[in-house]
Amino acid sequence: MAGIRDISIYKGDSYTHEVRLKNSANTAINISGRTYRAQIRKTKSSETIIQTFTTTISNAAAGTLNITLSSGTTSNINTGIYYYDLEETNGSTVTTLMGGKITVIGEVSRG
Repeated sequence: MAGIRDISIYKGDSYTHEVRLKNSANTAINISGRTYRAQIRKTKSSETIIQTFTTTISNAAAGTLNITLSSGTTSNINTGIYYYDLEETNGSTVTTLMGGKITVIGEVSRG
């Protein structure tokens, strides 16, 4: 079962979420050779991708990866509520690790 994690992002801000993958014994999972993708859509069933997170393995042996949106990316998302999920591909096995709602909040300070 995928974890649920709702997040809030200010429009125009950079966003990074560190994910640490562990097994049931709370030991880090080595994620070498695995790939990840995370997308944002207006509804869970929408065919249209609003944005795609950049996914980067920061420490494979420690099971750590980051999902990131740049400030330029978030500035192109309208305020409102969206949905996302993070999927892992390990060989031919695809697993949804986490997902939830994303609330994009309008910014006050602009240049």
